[in-house]
Amino acid sequence: MAHTTKENRDIYYRKAKEQGYRARSAYKLLQIFESFHIIYPILDEKAALSIILNSFCTDCEQESINSGLNASSSSKYEDSTDSSGNIAKDTCKGANVESHGAQELRLTDYDKVRRNCFNLGRVKNVVDLCSAPGSWTQLLRNLVYHDYNTLKSACEKLENETDGKCNGSKVTSEALDELKTRKLCKNLLEYVNVRPAIVAIDLQQMAPLDGVHFLRGDITDPKVLNQVQNLFIENVTRNVSDVFEGNIPEELKRNAQLITCDGAPDVSGLHETDSFLQSSLIKSALSVCYSLLDTDGTFVCKTFFGSKDAPMFREVSSFFDYCTIFKPPSSRPNSFEHFIVAMGFKPLGHMTITLSANKATAPTTPELTTLNG
Repeated sequence: MAHTTKENRDIYYRKAKEQGYRARSAYKLLQIFESFHIIYPILDEKAALSIILNSFCTDCEQESINSGLNASSSSKYEDSTDSSGNIAKDTCKGANVESHGAQELRLTDYDKVRRNCFNLGRVKNVVDLCSAPGSWTQLLRNLVYHDYNTLKSACEKLENETDGKCNGSKVTSEALDELKTRKLCKNLLEYVNVRPAIVAIDLQQMAPLDGVHFLRGDITDPKVLNQVQNLFIENVTRNVSDVFEGNIPEELKRNAQLITCDGAPDVSGLHETDSFLQSSLIKSALSVCYSLLDTDGTFVCKTFFGSKDAPMFREVSSFFDYCTIFKPPSSRPNSFEHFIVAMGFKPLGHMTITLSANKATAPTTPELTTLNG
């Protein structure tokens, strides 16, 4: 079908064509990522080195003890985990996040946060629901694989430097000073080689994308949701087993760090009807979160309501530390669409104390499917 003159004048339509994205919607997701620092800012070598050198785990601690170093002071970086051991969200130094509450998002600088060797606080595994035609999936793949390749390359450079095989590529003197007091953790060296797992699903067929596993089906069908879970777990397990030779550490039996959904029902033109149908899609997407999203994971989902008073928003927000509604600049002004951005997933919801009953209560969770793996 020929595109209209209005579409041809649209800056995001033109950018999508120029940059090889299948639809302009890729820029909506990119603007969400930029605004809320999800897989963003994009890693460069300096940031990757900082992340690697400030990783820590129980094996690192034991090695520090054996070598006579004080584990708590062997790094010049600040431990930025919260009381439950969850690692804070990260962003580059000097980034402007005032409009979305830096304190609420728990944003910290790359050079001040301690990360676990088994995850580095980064997004590696992703599920993209209602993915066709695939522009969101393209962006997710590009960002996640850039992250993976940058961390892997930085690790290799550090290894070569310590082995005297620099091949003309020098790392910073600061990084070398850090390596004098500690070795790179074997868990980290193996983790950075684990390939990302990206699973996409849609009712419509989607053209293949390298590095993406696609499943055709309706996410409102419980049987299809089981297939999504099984496909995702199968791919994560295989990627980890390829590196750890079948011996999968408990810390790596992980789920998705990010679940996205850009789905929308066929528009009827009746706002209330469309909102109701959209809420059904959100409920199905939330069911995937219950089963596959890591603790402290992130959920981004299209919605047709713009108020935080909507019942569906309250249901989503009860399972996340931070939840808001956002309309990116690339979303057309006359469109009802907004996006739920939810960060800091809590599988059991937020426990609340009912003083009158003197007992803890939690939001009701739909029945979950038992997973093997």
